[in-house]
Amino acid sequence: MHAVVGIWSADESRRAEQEQALRAAVVPETAARPGFVSGYWMRDAQTGKMHTVAVFDTEPHARAFKDHIAQATQAAARVGVTVDVLAMVEVSAHA
Repeated sequence: MHAVVGIWSADESRRAEQEQALRAAVVPETAARPGFVSGYWMRDAQTGKMHTVAVFDTEPHARAFKDHIAQATQAAARVGVTVDVLAMVEVSAHA
């Protein structure tokens, strides 16, 4: 398996807008991607950072998703979210 890991800066004053976009679009669209296994969207209120992990069954599926996310950063910016780190990694173990 492979995962796409992101760290994002979020404008806390737009949190309601971000949560609505997350639930209405980001999560269902990610879950519908080919090879999707699991996903986690997390927020650290102390730092204003959001952390994401989306796991896919194969490297090509993860790479396609990473490329899609890299192209969608303008949409995220419209709700006050900017990417700090976006990486594709191999999953070494899971429980």
